[in-house]
Amino acid sequence: MGINGLFLSYPERYKTGPIGKNRSEIGSALRKNDVQKHSGSQLADGVEISSDAREMLRIMVSKFEADTDDTMARDLTIQNTNEIAWDHYTTMRGISSLALKDGNYTVEDVMRSIMDAYEIRYHEVVKGHEIGDREVSYELTGKRSLALEEDLAGLDEAFKMRLANLAGYITCQQTNKAFENSDSSWYFHRNNSWNERNTKDSVSLFDTEYRDLAISVMEQAREDFLTAFKSVGYKKRMGVSILSGILNKYDKFEND
Repeated sequence: MGINGLFLSYPERYKTGPIGKNRSEIGSALRKNDVQKHSGSQLADGVEISSDAREMLRIMVSKFEADTDDTMARDLTIQNTNEIAWDHYTTMRGISSLALKDGNYTVEDVMRSIMDAYEIRYHEVVKGHEIGDREVSYELTGKRSLALEEDLAGLDEAFKMRLANLAGYITCQQTNKAFENSDSSWYFHRNNSWNERNTKDSVSLFDTEYRDLAISVMEQAREDFLTAFKSVGYKKRMGVSILSGILNKYDKFEND
């Protein structure tokens, strides 16, 4: 699977959709049945109910529907829609795509492109707040002023989203390598006792250790970059150098 397919698309699961419709319909049905169908003092199943009880039920249903509407309004917030993070994510993804456009790259190249994009975006955010809060305009939450702390928090969330992309890419690469083997039928028969030995030999191709290490390295590189950014000796585009220094400590990344 090509990196452009994985890294240039992402499910829009950060937008909150309408909720509470079914509950609202149920509430309306209860109220209708209580007021119209059961206007007498006895319900269909023979249970007696007083007029005071019916009134209490009507009030409870009304409150339930009001709470549902409040929940809908509350859920449509910046935290749930993640428009700040999504903005940073799409920007970082676009930067990475320029570095990986030829389609010939390794896992290390992907990692470097993510680190470089994060550093570039980090500089843009800080610069955008030099004279105060940054003015933004989003589809769901509209125009507003964005504080530096909130902006950087969104960038951190976007970085995590990019690491999720990286994990998916590594899994795809491992899968492709597994099925390059002419004896890849082991995968389909891996639970058969007669194939137990071959399964043990081949299952390492799906070992999560490599993927987890790559994510850990990226997280460490980000932390080291943030420390360097605040130091006197910091220079622009140092993030990739920091990442390369960490990668050189691990043999796993020499021939990925």
